[in-house]
Amino acid sequence: MKKRSNIIFLCLSLIFVVPALIGLLHPGFFATDDGNWMVIRFSAFYEALRNGQFPVRYLPRLNDGFGYPVADFLYPLFMYIGVLIHILRFNFVDTIKVILGLSLLFSSVFTYLWLRKFFDNISSFVGATLYTLFPYHLYDVYKRGSVGEVLALSIAPFIFWQTERKNYIFTGLGIALLVTAHNTLAFIFFPFLILYMLLKKEILFMFKSFVLGLLLSAFFWLPALYDKQFTVFDKTPVSDFSGYFLNLKDLNLLGPVFFVIVLCSFALLYFDRKKETIYFLTTTLITALFVFPVTSLFWKYFPFTSYIQFPFRLISYVLLGASFLAASQINLLKGKIKILFAVLFIGVILYSAKDFLVPQNYQYYPDTFYSTNQDTTTVKNEYMPKWVKNIPTDQTSKITVIKGNAKVQNLFTNGNKTTLFINTSSYSVLQYNSVYFPGWVVKVDNMKTAIDYKTNGLIRFTVNKGNHNIEIYFTETPLRLFSDMLSFLGLILILILLVKDRKILIK
Repeated sequence: MKKRSNIIFLCLSLIFVVPALIGLLHPGFFATDDGNWMVIRFSAFYEALRNGQFPVRYLPRLNDGFGYPVADFLYPLFMYIGVLIHILRFNFVDTIKVILGLSLLFSSVFTYLWLRKFFDNISSFVGATLYTLFPYHLYDVYKRGSVGEVLALSIAPFIFWQTERKNYIFTGLGIALLVTAHNTLAFIFFPFLILYMLLKKEILFMFKSFVLGLLLSAFFWLPALYDKQFTVFDKTPVSDFSGYFLNLKDLNLLGPVFFVIVLCSFALLYFDRKKETIYFLTTTLITALFVFPVTSLFWKYFPFTSYIQFPFRLISYVLLGASFLAASQINLLKGKIKILFAVLFIGVILYSAKDFLVPQNYQYYPDTFYSTNQDTTTVKNEYMPKWVKNIPTDQTSKITVIKGNAKVQNLFTNGNKTTLFINTSSYSVLQYNSVYFPGWVVKVDNMKTAIDYKTNGLIRFTVNKGNHNIEIYFTETPLRLFSDMLSFLGLILILILLVKDRKILIK
């Protein structure tokens, strides 16, 4: 009976996600801050993967066809998931919309299952509905179009749920997914997750979970940290944090429901002083404070705030804490009063969400608009290799003869790999018109040759007089190969642990 009741309320939670999905069912793609870039980046990612690059790090089509290593640095999980959806014959736009829709659905499912470890069905249902329909959550979907963040928000409650289940294997898997879903949100959530585990005195559990998660995701985060030195990222101010605080006109991102929950939570402390309630009330209020201009000095001087970029991003954790607090409040009530307040809470949640449920504008670009677009998909080209002094924009051919008398024949290229035959009557300098990034290799007659990339940031190499077979391709550096091996080791370890303890799958 208890299991049936759980299923009923879980289904009810999914039903209440439907209003948030309607905008995804509309033809076209809603106009957002980053949505178009996400589709363009995904289409270039799919193209690179299809042409043999794995893991995908360098997108040859972007940057006006000169290539851009954005996939080495920014949250690739939604694109790997997107590949699986796209091969089912969804176009690029619909693939992104499917990911957004599934993320909202799983947000509700995982939040309900997490809260159910503490509260009854009705309370967990209210908390899950709040998490999924929280104004900022919908703002991320329909105004910002931040696919990576929305995906990450569906993973965060999964991690907290698995922590309550004391399942370090799935917690580690969740940590790996969060890192690859959105590295900045992982950076925001990790301190709270660590505190949460310490609160429960699960130090060994925390250690095993994070080791497993970081091992599994090493293929992404290790190269991202190391390869950043090769880019202009550290010297490129992407945004001014002072323009991204919440002001009075932006309070709708929190919605009336947040302030109702905060007011009720102080009364809640009189009746409920569980350590989890105190933890979420404290961390939620402190985090919410830092999205307002009063904390500008903190954002100016505290290390790593430039990595978060936008103060309002901290609301990502606020909505998790608020969902717990809402469930706590409903859980204290009994009988008809509980049902009445649950209905009132749902009403306030829907009222708070109403301005974000329906996109304002739609675009009707054909799929080719995205699959042929060559934008870098970043704000200020902040992941451009630092040796590119002047960003190239005009590419007439993939190979340019800079010096000498050389004839190019049998040229083949798919972006990741290029082969050609050169006939030259003298010593010649050739230029492969792609931006150099560690991993590019040039072979002349099967022998690696030196690459000059400091002249203009593009790939230059020399050939002697005569006939030569040239091969140019992008591959893994030793550090990236090492990180791949770590992730493979993590995957094998998870499989061994699951086989060793099969009961953990149904625990």
